[in-house]
Amino acid sequence: MASKFLSAETAKAVQTVRKIITRFPDHGVETDIFSQFSPKEVTASIWALSRLQQASNLHEVANSACAIKEGDLIDPQLVDDLAHYAVFATAAYGWKGALAFRGKIHMGGNLEAVLAKTGVDRDHLISAHWASRTHRPVYFMVKDVERRKIVLCIRGTLSARDVLTDLCCTAEDFVPHGNNTSKKTMHNSRAHHGMLEAARAVDRMTQRTVAAQMAENPDYGLVLIGHSLGGGVAAVLGTLWQDLFPDLMVYSYGCPCVGPLNTKPTENMNIVSVVGEGDPFSCLSLGHIADISAALSRLCEEKGLRDDILDRTQGRLDEMNENDISWCATEMGKLRNYMQGEKFFPSGNILHVAFGPSNDVSMRQVSADFFRDLPLHPRMFDLTRHVPGRYEQALARLRTDTPSNC
Repeated sequence: MASKFLSAETAKAVQTVRKIITRFPDHGVETDIFSQFSPKEVTASIWALSRLQQASNLHEVANSACAIKEGDLIDPQLVDDLAHYAVFATAAYGWKGALAFRGKIHMGGNLEAVLAKTGVDRDHLISAHWASRTHRPVYFMVKDVERRKIVLCIRGTLSARDVLTDLCCTAEDFVPHGNNTSKKTMHNSRAHHGMLEAARAVDRMTQRTVAAQMAENPDYGLVLIGHSLGGGVAAVLGTLWQDLFPDLMVYSYGCPCVGPLNTKPTENMNIVSVVGEGDPFSCLSLGHIADISAALSRLCEEKGLRDDILDRTQGRLDEMNENDISWCATEMGKLRNYMQGEKFFPSGNILHVAFGPSNDVSMRQVSADFFRDLPLHPRMFDLTRHVPGRYEQALARLRTDTPSNC
C-alpha cells in the first residue's frame, strides 16, 4: 500500500532495505545472541571485546613503525588541494547544511550559499541539481579557474532519501565505462549497492557535460569531490569513469565504507580519502556488524576467555604490563578467525587525521586494514566526528602548520 505513495526508486530501495534486514543471517550477522544468552552475558561480552580491542591496538601501535617514513611525507600540494576542496564539499550541503552544521542562516538559495562559501564566480557555474531523490544525490559542477579544474561536487546525506541510499548496503559487481565485460574484470569492481546506483545516476546526468567541458578546456583537470555519502559516490563514479577520464582525481572526505578489499574503488589510486580519527562511518558495513556479532557470540560461549580478558584489562589500559598487552593481541588475532564477514573499506589512498591536545592535528597514510574492526566504545556513533566542518577545519590547520606525521 505504501508503495503507491512512493517513487519507483524509493519503493525499490525500501524493498532492498527490507530484504537486507530480513536476511541478516545470510550476511553473517548473528541475530539470536539475545535469545541464546542472558543480557548480563551479552553486556559482559561487549565490555570484554571493547577492552580487548583497545589493548590489542596498544600492542599494534607499540610494534609498528611510523606509517610515513621521512621520504614519504605527504605532498604539501596535495594537502593544499585537500584543504581547498574541503570547502567545496561543505558547500554542497547548501543553506540547509549551513544551518544544520554551522548554525548559520544564509539568506538566499543553495546556489548563493555555494558561491558565497567557495568564492566561485557565478559565470563559472556549469550545472547544478538541487533536488535529492533516492539514488540520485544533489551535486553541483563549477569551473575552478584559479586551479584550472572542472569540479563535480556531490552532496552527502541530508535527506531521508539519502539515508535510503546509505541503507542499500549490500555489495554489487559492476564494469567501468569503456572496459570489457569479462568476469575477471567485473569481479574486480565491486561496491556498495546504493552508492553504485547513485553514481550511475550522476553519470547519466553529467557525463556528456563533463566530456564537453574537458574538450573545451584541454588544459584543465577533472576533480570529483564529496563528503560522507557524497565522497563514496564520488569514489564509485571516479572508478566508473577511470577509462573515460584517466587523469581524474577524487577527494573523498569522511569517506564511508565503499567496497571490499582487492576490488575497485577500494584500490583505485586516483582516489584520496581523508578519514578523521573516530569517524564512525569509516568502519561500519554489514561485514563489520557480522564480525562484531560473531565475536560477541564467541565470548558469550567462552566465559573463561571473557573473564581472562576482563581480569587482564582491569584498570587503566595505559598501565597494563607488556605480557598482558601481548596476550590481548594474540587473543584478538584468534578471535578474528571467527570474524569472516565481507567488510567494506574507505577507498583509494587513505589519509588518517588525528587530533591531539591544544588543537594539534596530524595526518598520515594508512592501509585499508586500519579499518578492519568496528571499535566498541562510548563514542562509537558520535556524529560530531563526521560533520564536514571538522574536516574543513582540520585540513585548513594542516595547510598552515607543519604536521607531525608520527
